This record gives sequence, structure tokens and C-alpha cells, in this order.
Amino acid sequence: MLPEVQRFGKWLRRKNPHATTPTHYLSDLRIFFGWLGKSPDAISLHDVDAYIEHTQQLGHAVATVNRRLAAIRSFYDFLDLESDEAPPNPVLPKRHFIRQGRRLPRDAEDADVVQLFGVISSPRDRAMFLLMVRCGLRVGEVRNLSLGDLYLQPTPGSLPRLWLRGKNGSERVVYLSAQALDALQSWLAVRPAVDEPALFPNRFGRRFSVTGIQDRLANYCHQAGVWITCHMLRHTFARHLVEAGVPVTSLQRLLGHVRIRTTQIYLHISDRQVQADYEAAMEEVSQRLAALQGLPDGGGR
Repeated sequence: MLPEVQRFGKWLRRKNPHATTPTHYLSDLRIFFGWLGKSPDAISLHDVDAYIEHTQQLGHAVATVNRRLAAIRSFYDFLDLESDEAPPNPVLPKRHFIRQGRRLPRDAEDADVVQLFGVISSPRDRAMFLLMVRCGLRVGEVRNLSLGDLYLQPTPGSLPRLWLRGKNGSERVVYLSAQALDALQSWLAVRPAVDEPALFPNRFGRRFSVTGIQDRLANYCHQAGVWITCHMLRHTFARHLVEAGVPVTSLQRLLGHVRIRTTQIYLHISDRQVQADYEAAMEEVSQRLAALQGLPDGGGR
């Protein structure tokens, strides 16, 4: 790895030691500089053009390409902070970042979720994935949970809850449904005594990696004959709350969104008013067409 990239990674970790951004950005930079085979001071905006074209030919998602561009741009911003003689930033937002339309979050069908959990017998894994679909945890938040984050015996009138460290180190409280609490207690009853404080240690007694959790879910999906990602479980949690009429401000806090606009996207997944309006309109159209069927030719003109 280039020494400048190593310094950049250390700088990112000092700024936000709990974020996953350093891991992703360093991976993105290794791919970028490995493909170009040039030093940072030799990169031009035309090299970035060529790299974007290369990623598109490989079929990479727009979000992936834009994240890599953000990593490169952040790296050169860091070099500018380090030295007055830093090379110019080759990533120009108006030229390079790719526009993408708003995409709705993809949730999972309830029947598929039931089928998935039908093949998960491990108490640890049931608890991990129920925290996603019943409490809305991100996969990284499940991975980072430690025993000290549990608050399972609250005062009367309060719900059992978890203390989470979410994106960018921000903390939030997540409440436990009866099903999630049940699964957690079942897991804690058989959790091996290991030195690792992680709530969900892997078979080596160490904290899971995000990829490790995703691989576990993929294996269960293969057994169940469905395809569901960790983030789809979180999206399903959000849909269930929208369908239950939970106010968007409460949903925002439960999901850990900084901006309410992010949360409002979920309202488009299951909008009861829009559904009711559509159903009423289709009923009226059906009745009108049924009436027209009894008219002679030209009667509807």
C-alpha cells in the first residue's frame, strides 16, 4: 500500500475510530491505484475519466462508483491538508460523480422472512438476524454489539433496550420486541464463556466481521431457497412500522437517521392512503367499464 494511503487511513481512524469508512476507503484506493499503476502526483482528471469507464464496463453499481470517487477525492483533500505542495485533486464533482435517481429501499416479502427463519436453528444466528428484522439494526451495529450494551431488566414501565453505536459513531437506543428479547435470552443462556466482550462471538471466540455475518445469512438463504440481505431485513422492519402507523419522527429515531428525508423514503413502500385511493379508483373504473359492456356499438361515443 502507498505510504500516503496508509497515512490517510490512520488519519481517518483518528477522526472517527468506530466508523467503517476507513476500511471501505482504503480498499477503494488500493483498487484505484492498483489499476492505474501511477503515483498520486501523476494522476490527472483524464485518468479518473478512464477509471469510471472501466468500472462501468465491469458493471459496477452507480453507488459503488460514486463511493470510490468520494474516497479518491477525500484522499487528495487529505494530501492538501498535509502539504502546501500537494497535487491537485483530480476528482471534479460536476465532471465525475454520476447522477442516480432516487431508489426506494428493497424490503423482503413476509413469507420469505418466515421461510428464512424456518431454517435458522442456531440461537446465536436467530438472535443476530432477529435484531435486524425486529429492531432495525444495521449489520455493522449487530457486529459491534457488546455484552455491556444490553439493558434487559429495565425499571417498571420501561422496555428492554440496547445501546447502539451507529454510523459515524453516533449513539442511539433501540427497544427490543418480545420476540427479539426471547431470542437474545436464549442465546445468552448458551453463549460460551470467552474473553471477547462481543455479544456474538464467532466459532473462534472472536468478534464477527461484517462479511462473516453476511456470509452466514447467505448460507441460510441458500438453504431456504430465498434471497434476502441484511439490509433488506432492516428495510422490512421499517415497512412493518410504517404499516402499523408509527409516526415518521419515531421511525427516524429508531432507525438512527440523521435527516428525516432519509426516513420519509420508507413511506413510499407502503402508503396506505395511496393504496386506498388507487383501490377506490380501480373500483370506479371497473364499474364504469362493466356498464359500458351493455351499450350498443358507438354508445360510449
